[in-house]
Amino acid sequence: MTARPRIAHVINSLGLGGVPQLVCQLLAALPRDGHDLLLYVLKSYPDHPEARLPQAERFRELGVTVRFPRRDEKKFHVVGELCRWLQQDRIDILHTHSYKPNIYGRLAGTLCRSQGVRIIAHYHNHYDNKWEEDDSLVYEQLLAHSCDRFLACSESVGRHVAERIGIAADQIRVVLNGIDLERFRRAYDRRALRAELGIAEEVQVVGMVGRLCRQKAQDVLLQAAPGILRQCPDTLFLLAGAADEPTTLSQLQRQAFELGLGNRVRFLGYVSDIPRVYAALDVLAMPSRWEGFGLALAEAMAMGVPVVATPVGGIPEVAGDGALMVAPDAPAELAEAIAGLLADPARAAALGRVGSVRAERFCHRRIGREVQDIYRELLAGNAP
Repeated sequence: MTARPRIAHVINSLGLGGVPQLVCQLLAALPRDGHDLLLYVLKSYPDHPEARLPQAERFRELGVTVRFPRRDEKKFHVVGELCRWLQQDRIDILHTHSYKPNIYGRLAGTLCRSQGVRIIAHYHNHYDNKWEEDDSLVYEQLLAHSCDRFLACSESVGRHVAERIGIAADQIRVVLNGIDLERFRRAYDRRALRAELGIAEEVQVVGMVGRLCRQKAQDVLLQAAPGILRQCPDTLFLLAGAADEPTTLSQLQRQAFELGLGNRVRFLGYVSDIPRVYAALDVLAMPSRWEGFGLALAEAMAMGVPVVATPVGGIPEVAGDGALMVAPDAPAELAEAIAGLLADPARAAALGRVGSVRAERFCHRRIGREVQDIYRELLAGNAP
């Protein structure tokens, strides 16, 4: 081990999803004087530079060295690039995050074991869809023996991973995702924000925040929208987030048109200052089909926004009593729950207060201390 420990985090890409944000919050919460931090990014996507470039800069502002592969179209090349970085940077701990990094990163870490690299695999979601799509579960199962620590963002994810890769549940430590509570607790002028967005004061706003994709189920909210409008005619729907696939946005726009929603739905795209969106909402909808944690849920609760969500994956653990629950893929039930909150502001405000208190447990500084303790255990050679 070098005199000053060097820790490399591996993520798939910068920009659109929740994992880069979570890793950025984690690194911001780690002490600066204990070790050197590096970020290895597997792929440089050319799209959405408005999201990806500022995020890289935020990591650099934290004093984190950011590395991208010279070319990233081949899996074997990426693993080789990671091996080269691990050797030249003299990495002591390799901390991989989510699906591809947990495979490619651990492949490289295993190949570099002789230089003393310790490996942490961090799971942020349920990955059945990905493991089945490319038959990659076998890699997870075979790489399990070379991992020094397994982390999961929720009990739900921990149980799922243990069962699927064949390890004991007590081998996986739950480390909740963290958010910058100060960022989401700033005072926002709601009236001014709505004026900027061209939203009249009497309009009620229902929003979703997250990548446009099947997992997040924006299509279910659109199916629910006519039922909400029948009960609350002055409702506007804001969907913030970039599309996972090029066709996703056009499919959702076509669905909104076919449902006759017209100007009742706005697709905001990627939004960098996301607290401003939450501040404009009356209700956040989160009708996810699966979810390891639900970052938008924690963020909205921190701002006191009432939430209607589905009890899938880690959502019940995150929400507690701070959100209403409806079944997944049940637009009529979703519409009834949202309209009920819009029609009863006192009930909505009470739910928002419960969520705000609940959000205290997701402070990124506390999460940073937990991870720092794990690093110390590994560097000291302590068993789990």
